[in-house]
This record gives sequence, structure tokens and C-alpha cells, in this order.
Amino acid sequence: MREPKPYWRDVPLELRKQVEERMESSIRTATRVFGGYGPTATFRIFLEDGRTLFAKGAGLGSLAENWRVLPLEEAVYREVQAISPISPRYYGSVSTQGWHLLLLEDLKNCKKVPSWTEALAIQAMRDLAHFHVQGIAEADKVEAMSARGVTENWLSIKQNSEERHYFLELFHENRDEAEAWLDAVLDVLIPLEADLMRQDQPWGLIHKDIRSDNLRFRDGRLVLFDWALACRGPLLFDIGFFFPSLEGEGGPTAERLLPIFKKEMAAHGIEFPEYAERSVAVCAAGFFATRAGKPPIPQLPRLRYIQWLQLGPALRWTSNLLGLPQPPQLSPLKEE
Repeated sequence: MREPKPYWRDVPLELRKQVEERMESSIRTATRVFGGYGPTATFRIFLEDGRTLFAKGAGLGSLAENWRVLPLEEAVYREVQAISPISPRYYGSVSTQGWHLLLLEDLKNCKKVPSWTEALAIQAMRDLAHFHVQGIAEADKVEAMSARGVTENWLSIKQNSEERHYFLELFHENRDEAEAWLDAVLDVLIPLEADLMRQDQPWGLIHKDIRSDNLRFRDGRLVLFDWALACRGPLLFDIGFFFPSLEGEGGPTAERLLPIFKKEMAAHGIEFPEYAERSVAVCAAGFFATRAGKPPIPQLPRLRYIQWLQLGPALRWTSNLLGLPQPPQLSPLKEE
């Protein structure tokens, strides 16, 4: 099932004219583009002069959250120079009543993932390290990361019987074994969640939503888009929440890639305390643990599957890192 995105025919004529004026070319045709997991308005625009353009934003059917974060993303494209080497080119924006679109470089000819190779994953680590180093100087241009939704998930599972049920139902074929595992590890995990936001670790500009659907490889180098959640936060957050996506899609593990990222950062004098790695692994696992088993969201029909896909690797990494017993295997979950 796909997200309910608007068609190009839904776009007002006034907005189309604004695109043509900004790009100094008439529009030949345009098609809606699928990607991500929500009803964001996304189009590929074909100009008469032969160029193509990617437009994304809010319009017919967009969620309130989409409207809220769109100005934040636009501000990042306009004001933060550190993203330039690792983001699509920004051409400006257009808006009219009920619509607001960002105009971006079209990455349709760039390499998509999956499938992941070790070489691509290693390149991603190096490019992310370079971005994080460059972004430190501009971290004050964005808002500070909030702990909301990321530092109390295991605590919620302990205190809320409904949250506990949703998590355990993900193991319905091995529920008793999963419950025994959960009871054995919860009191170890909960204190580590709060460490995520400690200030005695490297903080800086982070993307905060790195997944395969938010990136491409252009000429062998990483390109990130969807900068709506960019903020000032713990640098390991970007990496720690990326690893489960990588492994879930057949890429290398956190144990293979994290040393590469840390080595690149160390070359610039940036070192991470031991607790930082443990806390981000625990928080990533808790984030997906409190979401993957919940009922589907109609306007984001594939989201639960993607969260389930990342939960298994996040639990494995956390258990391995902390020397805890491994949980049983998640039961199969079909993508809607």
C-alpha cells in the first residue's frame, strides 16, 4: 500500500507559474514521486529546457506535522552552509494558498540503496563524519534536540501494560521467551536511556533522520535529503539510529561501521565517551520497541514494517554491546 500523495493535477496553476518563473523555463510535464512513509507532496518536474527538478512540501492531504516542519527544513537549506556538500542543490521555494513546495536538485540518476555493499556503507560513515565535523561551527543555527520520545521508551514499557503488550506481541511465536528476556534486562536498559542527552559528549549539527529512503550516492559520495528534523544534538545519535536501518536492509553491522566513524572523528580531535555508544544503542532499540508493534497509521501505511525491520538489529546490537542475552527472534511481520 502506498501513501495518499497528491497528484500533479491537484497543484494550482498559480504555483506552477511560480515554478516556471523561478526556474526560467516552462514546465513540460510532472509526475508524483513516492518515497518516505508519509503523504508529503513530492513531484518530479520536467522542464522544457531539458532539466528535471524535484519538488517537495505540503499541499492537498498533507498532515499538520508536515506543515510544521517544512519551514524548519527550508531554513536549513537557506542558512546552513555545512549541508551543501552532502545535500541536493536548493533552488528556492514557491507557495500559494494551501501549498508550499521546496525546489531541489533531482537525484533520480544517483544510486539508491538498498542494496548495501560494505564499500557504500563505509563511504557513508566517512561522509557523515566529515559533515559532523563541518557542522559543529553552525550548530547554533538550529534548535536543540528534545529528549521527548527517545529517552523514556524502555521505562514506558515497564510502567505501561499496553506498551508492554505491543512489544511482546512482536514475538507472538516466542512470547514467553521474550517476556523472560524483557524482565531480565529492563532494569539495565532504563538508566542508560537518560545518558543520551548528557552534555559531556560531542554535540553538533545532526540530520536526525538518516535512513536509506533519505539518501542517495552521487558520484560515489553520500547525499542526504529531508532535513526537516535537523537540530543540535549528540553526534552519535545520527549514527546510532542509522545502524539498524543499514543492518535491517542487509548492510554491515554497527560493530563493523562504528569504529570507522570514530576513527574519522578522532582524526579531527573528536572522541566519544564509552557511555555515549551504550546510550544511543539502548535508545534506538527502545524507540523501535515502543512503535513497531502498534496498530498501523492509515496515512503512513508502511511505517510499522520499517520500524519492525529496524527493531531486530537494534535489539541485537544493544544486547551484544551490553553483554546481555540475545532476545528471541521477532515473529514475521508483512509489509502492508
